[in-house]
Amino acid sequence: MLMYFALAVLPATALAEYVFRSNAVETITLPNTLYDGPVTAESIATKGHIDWPKLSPGVNDTTYDWWYYDVVSADASTSVTFVFYNAGPNGFINTLFGSNPLSASVSGILSNGTSWGIAAPATSAMFARPDKDRSIATTAVFENSGFSWNGTDIGHGKTKYVVTVDAPELGVTGTMTLVSFAPARYPCGLATAGQTEEAFPGVYWSVSVPDAEGSVDLRIDGTRVKFSGYGYHDKNWGDVPFIGTLSLSYWGHARLGPYSIVWANSIDAKGVEHASAYLAKDGKVLVSACGEGTAVVRPWGKSSEFPPRIDTGPAEGLEVLFDLGDGRVFRANVTTSTVVEDEGAYIRTLGTVAGGFGGKYEKTYHGAAMFEVFKTKL
Repeated sequence: MLMYFALAVLPATALAEYVFRSNAVETITLPNTLYDGPVTAESIATKGHIDWPKLSPGVNDTTYDWWYYDVVSADASTSVTFVFYNAGPNGFINTLFGSNPLSASVSGILSNGTSWGIAAPATSAMFARPDKDRSIATTAVFENSGFSWNGTDIGHGKTKYVVTVDAPELGVTGTMTLVSFAPARYPCGLATAGQTEEAFPGVYWSVSVPDAEGSVDLRIDGTRVKFSGYGYHDKNWGDVPFIGTLSLSYWGHARLGPYSIVWANSIDAKGVEHASAYLAKDGKVLVSACGEGTAVVRPWGKSSEFPPRIDTGPAEGLEVLFDLGDGRVFRANVTTSTVVEDEGAYIRTLGTVAGGFGGKYEKTYHGAAMFEVFKTKL
């Protein structure tokens, strides 16, 4: 979720960033340089740019822009996550290379419980997309890092992303592949121009792939890691330091039976609660909305204090409620199976999930989830 600009030709002085159109392809190159000045974050969606860089004229010390990909295995035992960063050292807490904003990472957990991960700086980042109205897929190369992705539209409203790491010197090579299973969205609606991109004040969000058929084929220190499951791809960006915008944020995605779900339930720095809900059945959207009560996430069992503190451990599970606004409520009960990362303020977990609409004629479905919590309360 974890988790850019209305395009115009920028002056050459804008950090050598440029936008270029040729042979029906639009490209932009980001330098590995912090901009010394104020930055504007895109807040209203523009056509075809759901996956595009969102900060203009560049990233500075206190802003961030990242692209996130994951796959969780169908049994919720294994996962891999890729993240591509363009972030200032005071913009986002996971920035790895100081004043060099461009970097990429891949990490995961094996079925035996072993966690692993690598990260590498990039010298520049080039993005490209077909310059046509219906295309949302992008391609990006983070130069000299060994990390890239290639997105293509494959028809019938679906996109395919192949994320590649070729870093033998760091011990990891291979690919992650996502084929979208459900339509793209913004926090409050589907992927159409004019949608708000603000998840809560200072934090923006777009979801190119809310759910996907996912597969991973990597070699990690010579050992092959290959599995399939459920995938996801989104991006977040912000024009103020991330850690100062919130006191709590739950985010996650899951597949259970025919249902694809994505939730975000946050409390901002002023104590105001925000929510965003996405629910699709067999790839057809039932709800994509934001606002109070659209998605309510609460922990249960061990470590279920709400709101949690930094020293509150991973919850035994979560109850997630989606209010469709027509009298129907979809309930998902997530049980933590694997803790991928626990840094106190940030926890990433895998879990099994069971849920449905309930009632006499609706069965309970089962599946797998990937979910996170950010918390800043001492």
